[in-house]
Amino acid sequence: MHTTTAARTSTWRLPIILLGISGLRLDRGTRYRPARLLLFASMATLQYLLAPVLTTPAAATAYAATVWLLYYGGLSLTLGGPGRTALIARYGEDRAYALYEVALGLLFMNQGFAQAVVIHAYGDSLPAAVPSWAAYTIGAALMAVGTLYKVWAASTAGLDTYYCRDMFHGRPLTDASELVVAGPYRHLRNPMYGAGNLHAYGWAVWSGSLAGLAFAGAFQLGIYLFYHLCERPFIERAYVRR
Repeated sequence: MHTTTAARTSTWRLPIILLGISGLRLDRGTRYRPARLLLFASMATLQYLLAPVLTTPAAATAYAATVWLLYYGGLSLTLGGPGRTALIARYGEDRAYALYEVALGLLFMNQGFAQAVVIHAYGDSLPAAVPSWAAYTIGAALMAVGTLYKVWAASTAGLDTYYCRDMFHGRPLTDASELVVAGPYRHLRNPMYGAGNLHAYGWAVWSGSLAGLAFAGAFQLGIYLFYHLCERPFIERAYVRR
């Protein structure tokens, strides 16, 4: 029985990680699972319906900027400001985290979609000196490496780390000795925010989109700002200095 359960868990691990980093967590209990599936499907449907409007240059730029502000501004205010304490006081710790988790998942979904509409709106804008075969080759390589590192890092650290669970609760929920030192963390300090974002640049290069490259850079800058201003101080305070 134990072997069967372990095998089943191993079989579904990769799809669960892929869905998790895309915005849909199916690895934490069953209570909120139907609601999460419905919300995820509804957001995907809404994105599909709005795509013709959002892929115009002005709309794509405004949408991407809005997602950037909501993602990094909202994440910083929630985890590094009064947001989480207000949520916990209002809903209790478990329910507050569930709500935060869903909201963050929706932002993950919209981040990827925002990149898609920017690339579509500003496609084929790389200098003519860059041959198409080079763009396809470089783009494919960057997408492959970035996706590998993103999934590898998320799988190694776990989706709770990906969703900043400890930061939301304001305390470490794992022992300091369990800090990630395996997988890609053995040779990269922060593979999720570093190599894990190469796929965004690869997609832009593949599509020949200069605006897509700029957008990928802006989002990577945003996550590093969040890391240095909010996440790293928490890690040092909660783990390293214990």
